This record gives sequence, structure tokens and C-alpha cells, in this order.
Amino acid sequence: MSYKLRPRLGSAIASTILSVFSAVSLVGVDKAQAAILTYDIGTYGIGGYDDPRSYFKVDTSSLTGIGYEGYEQIPVFEGRFYGLTLPGGRPYYELAQTATVLFYQREFRALYAGGSDSVSGIFSFPGDELDPEPFYFEYNSGTSWSTSYDGSEGTVLNGYYESYRAYNGGPWELWQRSIFRDVPVSLTLVNTEPSPVPEPLTAGGTALALAGLSGLKHKKKMAA
Repeated sequence: MSYKLRPRLGSAIASTILSVFSAVSLVGVDKAQAAILTYDIGTYGIGGYDDPRSYFKVDTSSLTGIGYEGYEQIPVFEGRFYGLTLPGGRPYYELAQTATVLFYQREFRALYAGGSDSVSGIFSFPGDELDPEPFYFEYNSGTSWSTSYDGSEGTVLNGYYESYRAYNGGPWELWQRSIFRDVPVSLTLVNTEPSPVPEPLTAGGTALALAGLSGLKHKKKMAA
């Protein structure tokens, strides 16, 4: 290689390294602003099903602020919803990877989640002195719910909760029913912690080290 070309090559390499470092640094700064957000879920006690243990977590490091007309949905990576659970059924609904969170230009908008469950069984009671015949009843309960986005209310809840029972083999009778539509859901931000993203200087240092190794290899090849 001629001495005239070496300065140009060195300048090109330096420029490329600086460009890579700048790009990685910008991405790093952008990612560093991301966070893991923890929200409590409240449903204003509809039917007595509100539970203070309901929550979800979402990692905002993948948000770009662009999306379709500024809207983006990202998955919940941890969370549980204790409302609308049936006696004898599941203790809570798992929200991880089944629920998503809606953002508009990186601003929180709503939670998209849902679930359903059904339970059946028999309660039996022995007879007594007044009525020696044993008594029993069967029950069959079900629930289904989902949350969606309402532009004016934010997150709203829709669904139903109902139970039927039959006494001593008799016909099924409605025991209780609750149908709810567009019930406002309160989502309260209770914790913010940094997302586990690489530091920009670390990523830039790695790029410079790789470039230095490439240059050293080239020098050894020329000297051989």
C-alpha cells in the first residue's frame, strides 16, 4: 500500500469508528431513559371483586415512539389479576405474556387483558333430628372478562359473573349474576426502575476495541 493511501485509510477508519460510536451512544442514551413500570389495578369494587394485590409490570425499553400513528402495544412480563375469581376456581389470572399495554408516543394509555373460568361442584349436608334426609345442592358458576381502551375513560372492564344451583337434583335456578359494561379501571403507577440495558460507553468501547484488533491484524499481514 502506498504512503499516500495510508492517511486516507486511517481517516476513513477513524471516521467509521466515530460514526459507530456516536450511533451506539445515541441508542444507549435513548434506552437509558426507558424503565420498568409497575402499576396497581383497581376496579372500584364491582361486585366485591376488587383486590389490592392485582398488578402488572411492563418494560418500556422496546418503545420507539413511532408505531402506527404513534400507537404501540408491548407485552406485560409480570402481573396478576385477582378480581372476578370464582370460589373453588383459580386464585388469580396470570397476565404475563397474555396481556399487553397500549402506549401513544411513549405515553401510557391502557391495559389490554382478559380471562375466563368455570367451576362446578356439590355441597352436601347430613340430616338432623328434625329432617333426617340428607340435603345437597349442585352449583355451576362461570365468569368472563376483558379490558379495553376507551378514549375518554382510559381502561374499561367488560364481562359477567354468574352462578346456578340445583337443590336435591331439581331444576337449575339462577343464584347470582353480575353483568358489567365499560366499568372504569384505575391503573396507578406505584414503582419505576431502570431497564437492564447496556451502558453506551461500554458498547462504544467494544466497537473501538474490535476496530483496533482489525487494524493490528492488517499491520501484521503487511509486515509478513
